[in-house]
Amino acid sequence: MDSFEGESAANLAISAQSNTPRTTRWHRMYFFLAGFDVLVVVLSVLLNHLIVDTYHRSIKANQSWVQQLSSYSTLGSLASDVNAPGNNVFDTHDVESESRNMTAALHTFDHHLAMAKQQLEARIANQAEHSADIQAYTIALKDEVAEVDAAMVEMVKEASLIFSFFRQGKSDDAGKRMATMDRKYAMLLASLATVRERVGQIQSRLLEEELESVEELRRIEYAIMVFVLMMVSAAVFYGRRIKREMEAHAAERDGYLAVLRASERQFRQQASLLDKAQDAIVVHDMENRILYWNKSAERLYGVTREEALGQSAAELIYQDHAAIDAANRSLAETGDWSGEVTLRRRDGSTITFESHRTLVRDENAEPQSVLSINTDISHRKAAEQEVNRLAFYDQLTGLANRRLMLDRLQHVLAGGMRNPHTSAVILIDLDNFKALNDTLGHDRGDLLLQQVAQRLSACIRESDTVARLGGDEFVVLLEGLSENPPDAAIQAKAIGEKILSSLNISYHLDGYEHHSTPSLGIALFQGQLNTVDDIMKRADLAMYRAKAAGRNTMRFFDPEMQAVATARARLEADLRQGLQDKDLLLHFQPQVNSAGRIIGAEALMRWQHPERGIVFPAEFVPLAEETGLILPLGRWALQAACAQLVAWARHPDTARLVMAVNVSARQFHHPDFVEEVLTVLRYTGADPKKLKLELTEGMLVEDMEGTVAKMVELKEIGIGLSLDDFGTGYSSLSYLKSLPLDQLKIDQSFIRDVLIDPNDAAIACAIVSLSHILGLSVMAEGVETEAQRSFLVSHGCQAFQGYLFSRPLAPEQFRQYVHERVMAEN
Repeated sequence: MDSFEGESAANLAISAQSNTPRTTRWHRMYFFLAGFDVLVVVLSVLLNHLIVDTYHRSIKANQSWVQQLSSYSTLGSLASDVNAPGNNVFDTHDVESESRNMTAALHTFDHHLAMAKQQLEARIANQAEHSADIQAYTIALKDEVAEVDAAMVEMVKEASLIFSFFRQGKSDDAGKRMATMDRKYAMLLASLATVRERVGQIQSRLLEEELESVEELRRIEYAIMVFVLMMVSAAVFYGRRIKREMEAHAAERDGYLAVLRASERQFRQQASLLDKAQDAIVVHDMENRILYWNKSAERLYGVTREEALGQSAAELIYQDHAAIDAANRSLAETGDWSGEVTLRRRDGSTITFESHRTLVRDENAEPQSVLSINTDISHRKAAEQEVNRLAFYDQLTGLANRRLMLDRLQHVLAGGMRNPHTSAVILIDLDNFKALNDTLGHDRGDLLLQQVAQRLSACIRESDTVARLGGDEFVVLLEGLSENPPDAAIQAKAIGEKILSSLNISYHLDGYEHHSTPSLGIALFQGQLNTVDDIMKRADLAMYRAKAAGRNTMRFFDPEMQAVATARARLEADLRQGLQDKDLLLHFQPQVNSAGRIIGAEALMRWQHPERGIVFPAEFVPLAEETGLILPLGRWALQAACAQLVAWARHPDTARLVMAVNVSARQFHHPDFVEEVLTVLRYTGADPKKLKLELTEGMLVEDMEGTVAKMVELKEIGIGLSLDDFGTGYSSLSYLKSLPLDQLKIDQSFIRDVLIDPNDAAIACAIVSLSHILGLSVMAEGVETEAQRSFLVSHGCQAFQGYLFSRPLAPEQFRQYVHERVMAEN
């Protein structure tokens, strides 16, 4: 501004000719323009303060709604606690305790919901300053929160009905309500999702409105700044006219000097006012030499006026010379330019400005200088980035969220025609994550998710994307793989193996060392013949195939999986319906001693499917294990078998028989299993001494101490315990001698080739000898020929089961078979 001051002082020389009317007129005109400039600059300073206040109000409003969104997220977690009946409450008979737990969880949920409603009412009462859109969204949010309350009431009513059925002993009726309970809970979750989406809409609209207000104020400010420049230019013009007139009156030298001093004071006052502006105001000539540098420029760039004047603006503050050249070309064509620029500070850091530049021309209309008004928009950019983070990134891990991942996947599909490369989606699910949350708490579960996110980010390439879909599910999007699908599969497999290896390393969770494993499903895709939903479903199917393969592994999607998954889903739905419609039944396979006398039977489940006829356990029991249906299935089998024992007790032919019932690992490890067995025995009146439970080796390895305790309780009431399929699982003498067993069953896989395979014969004989040493009885299952039976008898086996004697029979057929055998014996 110093050069401006010198030139302006000279230009005002003509005003010294105060004795002529013309000189006085030019003089008055000049000082009028200068005074008006001062007023406009003061107005600009006030507008800057108003803009800063608008920014602060925007940030405060968005932070308030972020807190509101957090409270609704908390309601989602509390709703899960209220949904106790949906979390296997049907697997316990302690109904009163479960009812109290649900009531306590409901009380907590209602308390939080009441607080959320109170906050919302306060917002509605104080939203007169907001637009009609915000008011409408807020009123809609109130209705949607009421729908959450109503959905919770419906779910609690359903749970209460289920509990009442349990209290009345109507277990079947309670089971029938399970699907209804699931739908009520799904409706509640949908209501909560609608509420969270509405809050996101309000946040976005608030930011848009505040930014519109700021933009309007900025436009006014920029207009004022341009007007100031025009007034200054006019003042320069009039100053030059004054100079010419004063040169014509050289005799008035004293008046010339007085006016010169006055003009210098006037320009210094104008420069002082420009220094008070919040924006960085910089003037440079057409060679980029800096002519003016205000106080805000000193503050924002960290360079003093003395250091800046005369320096090249391109070298001092601009990072990209190509950008400044492009801006100068636009100035030369239109006279104005505006846009966002990133400029360099003295310490090397950068700062983002909204820059408005105006070309100043001389009296010959030739470009003379450039006025730049640069506004610091750091706060606005930070607010935009925060809104973007909330909308597209997971708050716990910092990874992309489901919305951003699906958007990027859609973008990849849209470019499929132009890009022949193969892409892939890797879906990652942490094995047994729920057990970690249940045992170590959600805080350590969150720590695990954060560490998994860090490891996944380290495993992928720069061009790839990793996201958290929710819960313990993550997804990786691989782009730019080979055009050849087999080669692309090899590349995806290498990255999958890297992920498996990384996620298998132990985690340190707040002083606790935890080992976790993942299951990975990989789906390759190419071109536009796919949809986002199809690709995610394929990866999901592949991931569940990895789960079924024993976890801690990965599987690629195979088109055959789609048919298998569809059939599996249909089978699961049919099985649930079959449970409700009582389509299950028991068949009984006789067990005989070495003399051929029937000593008992094994209860084998059958499913009378309305369309497919009889379905055998090998087809539906594994599915029941995966879905949790094994618990109600096992409970039904135990109750039906005990009821059959009571029926047998009424007939002399069958009164002495022992019933063997298979127990699944999940059923046996249920905390209330022993009490459940006792309840069934009391309910049916069956004799526990006639009941034998068949356990598998795999279930005995987990929690040995708890397993032995349960077995001892069952033995104390007279129930027999048999180890089924012995030799096929975790056979170990160390645990075998610790278990209170009554019997070992030799698996039919050893019996099938016992006469032709020396290894099978040796194993069968060893099991018989081991049973005698441990004081246990032994039974061979799968005996189909008299030669097999004779071989086993000769080596000490005294009990048999298999098609040599009978295939499994319906209850009435079994009773007739026993009667005929008894008559034959007599």
